[in-house]
Amino acid sequence: MQRGGGIAPIRGGNRLQALFTLPAIHTRELNMRALPALIVAVTLPFALANASHADTLIMKGGDRLSGSVVDLQGDVLTFKTSYSGKIPVKWSEVASLETTGTARFKLRDGTVMQAQAKAAADSTVVLRSGEIITTAPIALTDVTYINPPPEVTGEGLSMSGRANLGFSASRGNTDNSQLMYDVEAVARGVDNRFTVGAMGVQKNEDGEETARNNHAFLKYDHFYAKRWYGYANTGFEEDRFKDLNLRATLGVGTGYQFFESELQNLSLEGGLTYVNEDFDTGEDEGFAAGRWALRYDRFLFGTTTQFFHTHEGLLSVEDAKDFLWQSQTGLRFPLIKDLNATVQYNIDYDNQPTGDAKKTDSAYIMSVGYEW
Repeated sequence: MQRGGGIAPIRGGNRLQALFTLPAIHTRELNMRALPALIVAVTLPFALANASHADTLIMKGGDRLSGSVVDLQGDVLTFKTSYSGKIPVKWSEVASLETTGTARFKLRDGTVMQAQAKAAADSTVVLRSGEIITTAPIALTDVTYINPPPEVTGEGLSMSGRANLGFSASRGNTDNSQLMYDVEAVARGVDNRFTVGAMGVQKNEDGEETARNNHAFLKYDHFYAKRWYGYANTGFEEDRFKDLNLRATLGVGTGYQFFESELQNLSLEGGLTYVNEDFDTGEDEGFAAGRWALRYDRFLFGTTTQFFHTHEGLLSVEDAKDFLWQSQTGLRFPLIKDLNATVQYNIDYDNQPTGDAKKTDSAYIMSVGYEW
């Protein structure tokens, strides 16, 4: 190399090699003021490369986000950033979207295509599929889904569920233990949804069992409209300390799905149920009842904490004083990967219990679970 820091010709090489050859600098001749410029020269290409691979979202208010599109369901676009993780964005407030990679887009007319989004004027987008197909500008309001689940496109079922297990024990002046489990699995198709689950609590104090309750259920929903569905459900429950050997229910009704997405779900149901109760010492009975149920969950603070509340009530059509009500309310917190921690409060209310049983059973529960 030339003495003055110039680039000397490289024998057997080429100009590209010369461009990436740094000048020789002796340690005693190093000027410390040149270090910042050297660092910028080395790191800037990598920073620009990372930025160029980010999806860009521009809001109607002028805010600009860089990250990656996760999905669009309803009016909620889930957008993942490096600084806040997954965040919900109102699709109706988006002015421009541009993706560096491809995603699956479902349009209002039912078209589904794997494409790259290019921003266009006046809240529109151009979708480019491969090197040949490029659409005319499409209004963002005509994009109904991005990366839709398989039940939306009719390509199959989407599976989801959870399994929670909680255990506590104390020894010494008090000798007690408690075991709680909660399992639910959901299979969702275009027009159908299947739900199966079970939950239960068992307690022991000073070597004696003081509580044992188990409940299993199966439910089928058929969507005959976008949000309306009919359902059929059955359930089986036993509660030793309420003198209940078995309570079996079989019901039908209708429901309305207000929201259904990864970030938020809300449904309300009503119908008729036949209840058959088998007691250990009390009088067995069977009766028809009106049923109502509510299921709600929503992520708070992005996707870091999920609030949930479910309840179900049964009111006898023969005796308005004979009604049952159960609810579960709590928060789920992510731990690692698909593991989470749950804190919840359960209520089991029977307005006309048998014998000396109390009307209300309640429990504070902490558990660790797995979601899929």
